[in-house]
Amino acid sequence: MDAEHRFVLDAAGLGGRPALAQDAAGAGTALLVDVTQDEMLDVWATARAAVDRTGRWPLLCSSDAAHDESLFSRFYFDEGSHGGDSDPAAVLARAATIDVDARLAELAREWFPDRPEEAGHERSATLALYGDAPSEEEIRAAVTGTPFGVDRHLFGWERTRKPLAEPDRGVQDWFGSTEDTAALVLLPAAEPWAPYAFVDALHDACGYGQDLLVAAARRWYERYGAETVGAFEVMAWLTVARPPADPDDAWRLAFEHHVLAEATLRTPGVPLRQHARLLPAMDRWVLFSRP
Repeated sequence: MDAEHRFVLDAAGLGGRPALAQDAAGAGTALLVDVTQDEMLDVWATARAAVDRTGRWPLLCSSDAAHDESLFSRFYFDEGSHGGDSDPAAVLARAATIDVDARLAELAREWFPDRPEEAGHERSATLALYGDAPSEEEIRAAVTGTPFGVDRHLFGWERTRKPLAEPDRGVQDWFGSTEDTAALVLLPAAEPWAPYAFVDALHDACGYGQDLLVAAARRWYERYGAETVGAFEVMAWLTVARPPADPDDAWRLAFEHHVLAEATLRTPGVPLRQHARLLPAMDRWVLFSRP
């Protein structure tokens, strides 16, 4: 380690630990330190507090990927770049030009066409959780052909009522608990949205492009103070300083989570409207996206 790297490690509270220096896909040198499950969140918080001095964003990642040198692989980034450059600088540059809302709307129309035939199933889910529900005919009549129309109508109906039981949080309880060990990586970039240009975090990004994920993460930081804590190839952890307070804002954010990381809701079977109801009380997010 050279003197600059030792300074960074000391400032991040990692001085004296065994550390590796690794090329970060041609965008500079990353510094990697192994951490245990018991300490990983505290170690991340200490390094996060030092970003102004280190100029490096800390990120928890797979220890295996860190040691087999696949952490900064461009394999999935080449797929997500659709013929464009896949290096971190190019991904970040494209992200700065993206119309996030337009891209998300396009993806939703392509991947999640509204299905009025789901009205009966969704009505049953509402009935089970609230003990009441609008009629299936009312739900079908409210669908306008836009993606998630059934869910959107029931979200408006449900948010004025109290559920009979605590709604299922799905994968949100995975934050900090799914990794026995990890590597804390000090990236050669200081922005909390930059990690998604360096390491693979969500499988769905292979389809829509990591540049869109970077752009969305930047907007989440600006709107909600959402900061990336971990990226584990099919899962991301984020802390949130300002959860959405307005129901319509919470709905829009839940929609973004679902489009960008479908398994977040699909795997545990959590309705989109239920995720939107939970978001105002959540200061941590888990996004999950697997093949």
